[in-house]
Amino acid sequence: MMHTEQTIEDLENQLKELESKVQRTKNAINSLCELIGQPRRYEETITEKHRTTIARPDQYYGRPLATVAAEVLEKRKEKNLGAATLDEIFIELSAGGFKFEGKDEGIQKRGLAIAMGKNTAKFHKLPNNTWGLTEWYPKAKESKEKEVVAETFVKEIRDTAKDVTKGLK
Repeated sequence: MMHTEQTIEDLENQLKELESKVQRTKNAINSLCELIGQPRRYEETITEKHRTTIARPDQYYGRPLATVAAEVLEKRKEKNLGAATLDEIFIELSAGGFKFEGKDEGIQKRGLAIAMGKNTAKFHKLPNNTWGLTEWYPKAKESKEKEVVAETFVKEIRDTAKDVTKGLK
């Protein structure tokens, strides 16, 4: 019986991984569509992995971006989830009523990336394209070059596409 339970657990973990890859593929397609001015093809879904807290609909409304983004990361730390992708932070802030500037989601996400990238005293971007609080990484060296927003956005799309491609092989 123990062997069967372990097999079920292993299969469930594999399923979660595949679902995550499908979602990353959809996000990459949506991002590329936005880049070329086409409508998004897939609805954004908030998975348990991406939804780290249950924010009140007005929890982040009218508050400073750096403050609320840091709160999202702190809540993740409390749940032992650590650093978050830009999408995870964006989804959580949107669910909590934060009002982003910009006419579409792509511009809003770029604005979030710029704001966090400029605030190196508070936010640290890890090599795997996730974000954490600088205080979590006291030995990390501060990046000598600031990334250009377009390069960051394209790199994240390329990394997601690579991950998805690897998962589909």
